[in-house]
Amino acid sequence: MVKKIALIVFGVVLLGGIGFALWWVNEREREVDVPKESFIPYNSAVVVNVNANANLSSKIAIAFDREIKTFRESMLCRVVDTLKQASQVDTSSYVMAIRVEGKQSIRFLYVLNRSGLFSRGDVHAFLQKMFAGVQVKERKYNNQKIYLASRGKDEVCYAVVGGMVLVSNSELYVEDAVNQLSNPGEDEKDGAPRFKNVNRYFSAGAGLNVFLNTTCFSDLLPLLLQKDFIAKQTNIAKWFKWGALDGEIKPSGVSFNGFVHYDGLKAAFPVAFKGQLPQDSKLDAVMPANVKSVSILALNDVKNYLASLEAYRYGAGQIENVRKRKQEFARLFGDKLEEEWQALLKGEWGKGTLSYDASRKQEEGIVVVHVKAGSLARGLLEKMMKTYASKSGTSETSLYRSFALDKDKKVSYFKMPVPDFAGVMWGYVLGGIATNYVLVEDNYVVFASSERGLQAFASDYMRRLSVREQEWYQKLRTKLSSKFNWMYLSEMVSMLPYYEQVTKGTLRELLERNKEGMEVFSSLGLQWVCEGDMLYHTLFLSTEEVEQKQAQVMWQTRLDARMSMKPAIVVNHNTGERELFVQDEGNTIYLINDVGRILWKLPIEGKINSEVYQVDMFKNGKLQYLFSTPSHLYLIDRNGNYLPRFPLAFKSPCEQGISVADYENNKNYRVFAPGVDHHVYLYELSGNFVKGWDVPKSDNDIVSKIYHFRVDGKDYLVYADQYRLYILDRKGKERVKVSTLLNLSGNTPLYLTRQDGQMKIAFSDINGEIVLVDFRGRVERVKGEKMVGGGILNVEDINSDGQDEFVYSRKDLLCVYDVQGKLLLEKCWENAELSFPYVYRFSARDSRIGVMDGKGERLFLLDMKDVSKGFPIRGNSPFSIAFGDKGNAGFYLFAGSDGTHLLKYRVLR
Repeated sequence: MVKKIALIVFGVVLLGGIGFALWWVNEREREVDVPKESFIPYNSAVVVNVNANANLSSKIAIAFDREIKTFRESMLCRVVDTLKQASQVDTSSYVMAIRVEGKQSIRFLYVLNRSGLFSRGDVHAFLQKMFAGVQVKERKYNNQKIYLASRGKDEVCYAVVGGMVLVSNSELYVEDAVNQLSNPGEDEKDGAPRFKNVNRYFSAGAGLNVFLNTTCFSDLLPLLLQKDFIAKQTNIAKWFKWGALDGEIKPSGVSFNGFVHYDGLKAAFPVAFKGQLPQDSKLDAVMPANVKSVSILALNDVKNYLASLEAYRYGAGQIENVRKRKQEFARLFGDKLEEEWQALLKGEWGKGTLSYDASRKQEEGIVVVHVKAGSLARGLLEKMMKTYASKSGTSETSLYRSFALDKDKKVSYFKMPVPDFAGVMWGYVLGGIATNYVLVEDNYVVFASSERGLQAFASDYMRRLSVREQEWYQKLRTKLSSKFNWMYLSEMVSMLPYYEQVTKGTLRELLERNKEGMEVFSSLGLQWVCEGDMLYHTLFLSTEEVEQKQAQVMWQTRLDARMSMKPAIVVNHNTGERELFVQDEGNTIYLINDVGRILWKLPIEGKINSEVYQVDMFKNGKLQYLFSTPSHLYLIDRNGNYLPRFPLAFKSPCEQGISVADYENNKNYRVFAPGVDHHVYLYELSGNFVKGWDVPKSDNDIVSKIYHFRVDGKDYLVYADQYRLYILDRKGKERVKVSTLLNLSGNTPLYLTRQDGQMKIAFSDINGEIVLVDFRGRVERVKGEKMVGGGILNVEDINSDGQDEFVYSRKDLLCVYDVQGKLLLEKCWENAELSFPYVYRFSARDSRIGVMDGKGERLFLLDMKDVSKGFPIRGNSPFSIAFGDKGNAGFYLFAGSDGTHLLKYRVLR
């Protein structure tokens, strides 16, 4: 019995010993407490820690499918993928390092944690099996075995060291990794922090942790990018010592955020930012809407920046060339030029690229300088031009230019004698765009490479239109900080020719091979914020789709208050051009030309409650504007002046608004004004009452305007009070008696409609029923499904069948009915507050309904099938539509929007 127990104890001890031995050997293999970061050679240019949550988005994976497949077919990638798929290595995270070997060879090193499930021998055996039939060389280096497998020119080197698996397409890189572990002193060669001790700059939850070593900027970047890709006359390879960034790959895009260090580098342009506080710049609000890229420099201490800029230029070896140019400027323009400009600077500069000519490697665009006093800046420029003309023998008048922004406004500017003024004076980060022309608008000095650039700025600035309105810019800007020192944003597709020019080597080849794939990136944003001796860096590559809008904003004009009416499209009788007449909620009226410039504005008493009629009072072809408010009748000429006797106070307030008839089209206008005293007054255009008018009186409050209908050669004047419909002749006497009692709400519109070949008057009552009255006084009713009280009715032929339909809106519901009340169309926009359903006729067979959602500030345009492409668009007023020239596939839409603005859209059909 004792012997048996002894044998059992001995067996347990033996098994335990064997288990312990195996555990001890495995742990020895792992070389405990040696992290994978310790294997990274000190001269690696870029080191990326790839965490488990880092995966390419489906958009990027699809766009670059061919490139990804090609990369995965390399021996290097196949080894790494196979090890992970077989769980031979930990798949939660790994490190990838990149460096340059020789002159132009870019090499990769993967450092992977060996899985605890397999021993070092297991991994060796697995790889040997994988390379069966492939030539594999084995050799020892620093007491470690290194293997080199080759297949033609493709090769991969690997080693299993302790708990790590090293895989590279360079045998030398693996040797350095092994040597790095044996000689940790190599890690401190130049005093820059290495990957293992910059983890404090990283976020633990980031998908990628990226360390940029000094050699990244000195060795790797020059192989991929032109040294001056950010700014001409600069060398970005000398700008930074190291950087630590967190990377994220999300459905909306790819971002890298973190710090880059530049302290101690004499040729580093970011030295010029030192001590600057981040600013909340508004300069993008004056950049033209069609710029393809925008860069903004925003600083709080101009004097310090300019002094630091000089120090940088000295360190970068630029100072002699810069001083020569400044001396030349002083000779051409005056001795104290630099000091005079410095005194005017606000600390904001912006650069906008309008286009890029790849064949000439030339940008067209503008440079905007924010100054303290535009008038003083203009005076300084005038003095510069005068001095230049005197010293160069040039005619001073030849330097003064102007262009017509429209028929009424000219913009003056100067021909700038030097093309590099902004870059020399304030930094080459503003270079790349020639300063051939310059103008001053308010407190902005605008340099441009071409007169077209100045015109783009002036036109958009006058109409308060900017790049801020562009969808690509809006989406990208939200991904970046509101405060910064330098920022660059671009629309990727438009700027791809530029990026192809500033890239080199394999990166340029990648772009050229994948022009279509690059379209997955809609925009690019780069931002720097000064943080002591470092810059906080943000880069964002957006993959959010930017819709090619059917509706493009042509211009926007700011009013004093929100617009309160549907824009009235009127005609300039001098030129025949289209103009707009509008009123805002402050009761100011405006005349605005077709490029968005306010020709005049005039405050009036009360809100316009009628159409704006153009009349020819003097029968000489010169038109005036006639309209009403509840208290007055207005008649104004096209220059904004009242005609004699106007504004004319009504005898009784006219709550429903006037209407105008010209019976014989001979300009003998009749102005109908229904009064709150139940009388209908008739005025001549002179303001006198029409003689012979019977001054009819209603039984109750009048709830409609006075309508003039001509049927079978006879004139009918029609209006309604709460309970009756009145049909009169020209003299105001009853022509047709309607005996049926009605029940109508206030502001009831009346329509002349053809139903079953007969002309009838149509309107809706307080219960939502459609009432039809013929010209014998007979009444019939149509009840449409879902028609209840409180809705708004319009009557038009929507489906081009020769018979009018009933268009009805109420709250969030829009319906169309036929003459029997059958529902033809129903649209519901949840929580909307729909306005009057206007109908717009595009052709004989194309009519569409337009409504405004007042709550959501949206404009809808739809036919009998669906909402028109590109709609809804933003807007906070009913809209008017005008058509362009023949052959133009689009139309123009005018509406209030964005608070107090009037917008002109161009809409593709």
